Amino acid sequence: MTANNDEEAFKLFYNQCFVRLLRYSYSLTRSREVAEEITNDVFMHCWQKRETLRHIQNPEVYLFVVARNKAVDFRRKQANFREIDISEEERIQIAFDSNPEELMISAEMVRKMEISIEQLPPKCKTIYLMIKQHGLKYKEVADILNLSIKTVENQLSIAIKRLTSAVRFTLEKEDIYK
Repeated sequence: MTANNDEEAFKLFYNQCFVRLLRYSYSLTRSREVAEEITNDVFMHCWQKRETLRHIQNPEVYLFVVARNKAVDFRRKQANFREIDISEEERIQIAFDSNPEELMISAEMVRKMEISIEQLPPKCKTIYLMIKQHGLKYKEVADILNLSIKTVENQLSIAIKRLTSAVRFTLEKEDIYK
């Protein structure tokens, strides 16, 4: 981190990590406002504790661990936690040259994938989203969730098998009616 009060280095670190950390926080809270608050709190914490964080070998993993802990605290405080949908724009980006039928099929597939992801066991879902949606590496996910890399690999494999099976089943089911 920036233990020597180097504000420019900290700004660079902030700019490199902010969006990924915000997306991760959002995936945990399903609230843009709370995700922004958590993300800013994490960076504020790091700046305030910069003298004591010299030993951190992987600052990005540290950020994700702190964000996860803050999100867990938030969820505990929320008696009636509920998930909200991400806007259609955030869920799917479609090329401008797609025809209406392709758009409808793409949107339906995305919806089915989202439903399948939501039905995954909690650990599988978390690992799948961290790796596939947030672009984290297996080692980073293992460090953040305090798991072995092998467990992360196994859980991701389970998630992918279930999602593939669910999507293949729905495609085969639709083909029957054609």
